[in-house]
Amino acid sequence: MLLNVIISFFLLLFSFSIAAVEKIPDEFVNTSIIEKLGDSVLLDHELTNSKGELVNLSTYLNRGPVILNFAYFTCPRLCHLIVDGMVKGLNSLSDKDLENVQVLSISFDNRDTLQTTQDFSKKHKSSLKSFNSNNDHWEFLFGSEDVVRQLADSVGFRYYFNDKSNQYAHSSALIFLSPSGLITRYLYGITFRPFDLTMSITESKKNNIISTVESLLLFCYNYDPNEQGYVLEAIKLMKLAGTVTIFMIVFLIYRLNKQKVLKK
Repeated sequence: MLLNVIISFFLLLFSFSIAAVEKIPDEFVNTSIIEKLGDSVLLDHELTNSKGELVNLSTYLNRGPVILNFAYFTCPRLCHLIVDGMVKGLNSLSDKDLENVQVLSISFDNRDTLQTTQDFSKKHKSSLKSFNSNNDHWEFLFGSEDVVRQLADSVGFRYYFNDKSNQYAHSSALIFLSPSGLITRYLYGITFRPFDLTMSITESKKNNIISTVESLLLFCYNYDPNEQGYVLEAIKLMKLAGTVTIFMIVFLIYRLNKQKVLKK
């Protein structure tokens, strides 16, 4: 009996040692996103849009918040799921929430061409509702390997090409930029709650004018990376409620004192 226990113990140790030295697949090591909140995105390079025109990324800024969606246009599944999830979430928002928002789907696959870009655009663009009184709020872009790699690195988006499968491994996330080009939020997943999209867009407007209601929402809610969404901050809410209560008490005392004076 004791011998069996000892043998089992050493077998367990041996299995742990093998697991410890086992190499983590490159797909996991090289595709995690490195968040760079507050950094500026690289904007001084040109990409080609679905019309075959060379455009500078800076032309999409200064209009309003920008949503970056990295994909590759011949992706068999994941990229389509991310785009479908983004579209479903955005279609649930009001036109006011989407005011001046620009969506950029950028290919990180240097094999993509004008034809594959147009095919991807035709498949998905019509599914996003029209806002900003036009249909030019969603652009599809591709470019050289060096340019796209530098752009992706500037926002911390990493991807890995698997020679065996001839496909890319990559993370699933949307990246939000302010009109001045600052990285303001990362939203992860293949589905995106309308509230999280609204809050991310609102947060990206910070260097622009935002409404009192939007300011109040940003005060009460904070992004929780563990929940991968915005959560209500109880402490801030209690502070706000306490402040409002104090003002109400002061106002009530003022009214009561004023009534006493009038009675005299």
